[in-house]
Amino acid sequence: MSRTSTGLTVGIDLGGTKILAGVVDGRNRILGRGKLKTPFRGNATKLTEALVSAADLALKEAGVPRESISALAVAAPGPVDAEKGILLFAANLAVKGFDVGRSLGRAFPKARRRLENDVRLAAYGEAHLGAGRGAPVMVAFWVGTGVGGAVIVDGKIWTGRNRNAGEIGHVQIDLRRAKPGKIDGTLEGVGAKVGMARYLRKKIEGGEKSVLKKTVMTEGARLRGSELKAAVDASDPLALRAVARSARAVGMEMANVFNIFSPDRFVLGGGVATDLGERYLANVRKWAEAFCFTTQLGGIEIVPAALGDDAGLLGAALYARE
Repeated sequence: MSRTSTGLTVGIDLGGTKILAGVVDGRNRILGRGKLKTPFRGNATKLTEALVSAADLALKEAGVPRESISALAVAAPGPVDAEKGILLFAANLAVKGFDVGRSLGRAFPKARRRLENDVRLAAYGEAHLGAGRGAPVMVAFWVGTGVGGAVIVDGKIWTGRNRNAGEIGHVQIDLRRAKPGKIDGTLEGVGAKVGMARYLRKKIEGGEKSVLKKTVMTEGARLRGSELKAAVDASDPLALRAVARSARAVGMEMANVFNIFSPDRFVLGGGVATDLGERYLANVRKWAEAFCFTTQLGGIEIVPAALGDDAGLLGAALYARE
């Protein structure tokens, strides 16, 4: 394959557990990838070093120098000031007020540098290159370490008045447990891995058994999707209940969104949804359909994300050249 430096962009997907970077050409082909663990407890310097290192790994695989990159974008987990390129804060990272443009300016001084929320950019990638193509109004639910969301209207990210619309994971679903500024009572507090880990920990402390005990009871450890899938495949009763609660909560919230403004398509992605696959998707569909107020003139459409781990970096690469 001929590799040209014309129109090359870098997309970096900054997740709670990993950083995935990619060099993308003008035809949206990924020429090289770089993957590193996220220093989620590190400061801004450590995070900058990790972002640059992941990009350098992708550049090395692509066989191109930093100077060939015309633009780059970072997909970050949390609310952002996209106009200034600042990650305001992130529930699963230690940094606050992280200035992406300035931080990456030394490594990529001539490249245009942009920032957006990770799920909004993953949804942007899916809308243009994946499962959302052809849907005028698409809503993304990303169930992973946390729960993220995004609204795409006519191929554009809908950011709303606060420029951070789509934070579906922070919708309250349990008023009895709701606490301002906390995940208690939110969709994320039930549906995400952080919420499932808390549920598992509480039940194990109460005397119930699970193969996930070591992971969820170890301080600082994070529940991995592969571990959750293995527990489900092994028919671990507590893991099955945690996953069932997640699917029910996600399906109910999809129905709420559908009842409010009836988007053309929902795209379900994220580590939990991807690792657990069709069984999880089927449960989400079941509960979403059950709680829709009316589908007589148009049913709720829920499809799995199509781009896998590349959704965020591809969306970032597209956004970088927008």
